[in-house]
Order: sequence, then structure tokens, then C-alpha cells
Amino acid sequence: MRQPLISRRTFLRGSGVALGLPLLECMLPVGFAADPPVKPPLRLAWIYFPNGMVREFWTPQGSGRGFQFNKTNAPLAAVREHVTLITNLAHDKARPNGDGPGDHAREGATYLTGVQAKKTGGKDIYLGISIDQVIARHVGRETRLPSLELGTEPSRREGRCDSGYSCIYLSNISWRSPTQPSGVEISPRRAFDRLFGIPGEEGRRFQERAADRQSVLDFVAEDANRLRRQLGANDRRKLAEYLESVRALEKQIAQMTSLPPVAVAADRRPEAEPPDFVSHIRLMYDLILLAWQTDVTRVVTYMLANSQTNRVYSNLGVKSGHHQLTHSTGQEAEIQKIDQFQIEELARFIAKLRDTPEGTGSLLDHCLITFGSGLGDGRTHDHHDIPVVVAGHAGGAVPGGRCIALNAETPMCNLFVTTAQLAGLKLDRFGDSTGPLPELLAS
Repeated sequence: MRQPLISRRTFLRGSGVALGLPLLECMLPVGFAADPPVKPPLRLAWIYFPNGMVREFWTPQGSGRGFQFNKTNAPLAAVREHVTLITNLAHDKARPNGDGPGDHAREGATYLTGVQAKKTGGKDIYLGISIDQVIARHVGRETRLPSLELGTEPSRREGRCDSGYSCIYLSNISWRSPTQPSGVEISPRRAFDRLFGIPGEEGRRFQERAADRQSVLDFVAEDANRLRRQLGANDRRKLAEYLESVRALEKQIAQMTSLPPVAVAADRRPEAEPPDFVSHIRLMYDLILLAWQTDVTRVVTYMLANSQTNRVYSNLGVKSGHHQLTHSTGQEAEIQKIDQFQIEELARFIAKLRDTPEGTGSLLDHCLITFGSGLGDGRTHDHHDIPVVVAGHAGGAVPGGRCIALNAETPMCNLFVTTAQLAGLKLDRFGDSTGPLPELLAS
């Protein structure tokens, strides 16, 4: 079998830019028809929605391939063969477990960590590393960016929220360490520039600003190292984690200033501020697709809104805030409109992935997307039977077109263990998992 005609990492170069290419047939080894094909890489995303969903409009009827959609998840019928609905997953560490109120803070914090958040409104936050970052450390070195964290609402880094929990728990689902959230990018323009670089004069100005910022970071790191000898054990640990985050930012800056821009079409670069909320959601979904298509990153998290969001969905004719509705009686129909809207946008994204060719199939064939939450139903603030949709086929490992009915109280982290194993990690346990989830895989 001969080597490919061109490398998978080939770029089209010209005028100081480089265009990343999707997988082409000429990137595959040339040989006999019997030679096994080279699979495109696995792309992973975790999409988070807050406030749970109205369960009576969500729970599918039946299981297996003969299941029937309910009212809220009915928009997925158009992509039925590419999705798997899972029932009876639970997030025990989002429950109080002796910590009292604060279900919204815990459900966001626990979603991808499977860890009980330390109840504090101060700076002594403590949680755990999230599954996306565990996987990014394994596969991230192969791409321009190890991971991408997106959202639509500003992150709050200070203050108390939700019954005494730090606000930071409500606006981050990705955590690099127990005390270091990954942060969330909510500007489509900034997300685009981080992914693909900034061309022209604007790019030159960014490089100058980055160089100035680099010198400041170097100064801070040097000063912090000098203080290390004066600190106790706990503060030395916190300082070490701080310096690690500084170094990570330094590497990102160095990478953005050294790599040439990826010359995607100029009209794909979003406006700095989307004209409306629906456009905002769709722009972020489209950026994920573009990032995967050019193999800029393979690991993405996307918060459709912060935990306990009280966004008013005026586009649906809903006049009250989302969180407020979950605490009002007789508002099931209004909440259901919001739930269904989220599923409609998810179905739109899945269809776009399905219609994007890659290799001998589609981009969706080589993705695994988990759409879920840490809250089951926002009206009752419970954390069992969480609505979960898995989309994509993970290179043929996940068949789709099914509803999997698990035993009650199956840990959500079991799904994460299986996801990590599909990404090539030798991971048997994560968070509060009890093992993998073999039911997801093709038999």
C-alpha cells in the first residue's frame, strides 16, 4: 500500500495565509480495494441546556428502535437515524447531599465533572476536572486548539449566586482543574478569530497587543514565583494552579501569533454582536461545524445558556423569564415552547453535519455529540432521568435510531467513560461512574 498523495495536514498557502482542508480522498493511502480505509478523526461536543425540561412532554414512548418521540423531542424525527435518546441517567453529585439549596449551581458544575461542588461564595472554589478537558489533554495536541468552550451569556467570576454558591459554578461547565474553569467565549467574532486567526491589518494589531500582554504575563509569573517561598501549602497549591493557567494562556497567545490565519471565506467571519438571540445560537453551532470541518479542534463544549438563566424567549412569544417560569404553577406550556426550541436548533445542527461530506460519509458519521444537563425537570429541581440526546455515529461505533432505557439512577458519568474510551483513552472510571455504558455501542 502506497502513501497518500498528499498529507492530511496539507494547507493551501498564499499571501501569508493557509487554508485548512477537509478530508479528501487523495489524503487516504493508495492501495488495493481490500485495504482498510483510514477513518477521519473523532470529534466530540457536549451541549448544555439549563433548567431541565418538562418531563411529561419529553419522555419518549417505548424503547429500542421502535420508540416514539414525544412533543418536545419530535423535531429530532427528521434526523432519527442519527440520534440516540437515553433515559434514566442521573447526576447524584448535583443533589444536595447535605449541602442544602443550590440545585442550579450544582447542576451546571456537575454536568461534565461528576463531582460535588464545594459550597462557597468566595474564591475558594473547588470542583474537579471535566471530561472534555480529560479528553482534550489526550487528543488536543493534534489540532490547532486543544478544545473550544462556547456560550451565549456572560460568565460571572465573582459574587454569590443560587443559595450561597459562587457564581462561577453557574457559568462554566468545562474545568481544567478543580479550581480553574476553562472560561466561555460568547462572542462569535472572537471565537472565529481564536479558531482561524485574524488576517490583515487587524491581525497585525492583535499581534502587537498580544506581545504586550505576553510581557505582562511574564512579569506576573516571575513575581508569583518569588512569593512561593512565603506561602503555606494550600496557597502554594493555588499559586501553582494559577501559574499553570498563566502558562496555558501564554501558549495560546504564542500559538495565535505564530500560526498563519486559516483562510476561510471572508463572509464566514461573524459580526462581533449577533443581531438577535436565535442568530447567536446558530452562529455558534455553525462555528463548531466549521472548526470540525477544517480540523482546527476536535473537542467542544457549548452552553446554550448559564445555569439558572432567566432569559426571556420573546422570539417564542414567551413573556416571562425561563427560571421564573419553572417556579410558577401552570406554566408547563410556556416552558415546553423553550424546550422544543432548543431541540429544533439541535436538530438543525445535526442535519447540517449530516449534509457535510467527509471521506466516504458525512461529518456526522465521525462525531459524537452529547446534549444534556445536570437537571431533570426544573419545576421539581430533581437530578434523575435527565433528558439526554446523543447524536452522531463515532466512526460507526454508535448506531443511532434508538431509545435506550437504562436502569434507574445510572450515573451520567458512565456515558462519559464510554465517550473517553471511544476517543482512545484507557479510562475505566470518571466522577461518580460505575463503569462504561456498553448499551450505547453497536452490538
